[in-house]
Amino acid sequence: MALRNLALFLTLFLSLTLFSQESERLRYIEIRGRAETEVEPDEMVLNIGIQEYWEEEFEKRKEPKDYRTKVPLAKIEDSVIKSLYKAGISKEDVKVGSIGNYWREQGKDFLFSKQLEVSIKDFSKVNKLISLLDSRGIRNMSIGGFNHSEIETIKKQVKADALKNAREKAEWMLASIGEELGEVLVISEIDEGYVRPFKAESRMLAADAAYENIEQVQKITVSYQINAKFRIK
Repeated sequence: MALRNLALFLTLFLSLTLFSQESERLRYIEIRGRAETEVEPDEMVLNIGIQEYWEEEFEKRKEPKDYRTKVPLAKIEDSVIKSLYKAGISKEDVKVGSIGNYWREQGKDFLFSKQLEVSIKDFSKVNKLISLLDSRGIRNMSIGGFNHSEIETIKKQVKADALKNAREKAEWMLASIGEELGEVLVISEIDEGYVRPFKAESRMLAADAAYENIEQVQKITVSYQINAKFRIK
């Protein structure tokens, strides 16, 4: 048993020694590669906040003490869904982001609210929707974010371009001193890249906002960095 353990120890020792010697003889160059691209978004998330209100709010010469007739949330939501349909947006493109409220006016009933997240692929429909909505039930409206339907494919291509960039830089750097580039030894990710504005800053929409022209929408920037180690021939 002692001889077997000794033989195993000598084998491991010799292997590590040879590996260390080989590593010392290996010449390599380590380079950081970077790639970036911009794409025009083809998807938008539109946030629409709705809230119950009093009919008397919109009647002349009415004071808050006169408010009696509350318009229920279900009626307001139904009106919004109908406006979406008229604007060419299906109910399947609408999700509920949140529901409830954080305060109640003293002496008044609690007013329920709901946040709707509407996915829009044709930006020209935004203006049409704004013209159709009944503003009395709308608490707020803003752009929640932009996206691209092929964003994952785009991210993969940018990663590949970052690696190509590292190789190109390594080639011309070695060529300047008369050396040749060998095979890649190690590829490591610096980060997972970034996409902006994947989550756009919340921007309120005015009644006269124009989003019919795709050039008016901020482009999505996809960036990626990697470290690559190449053997020097």
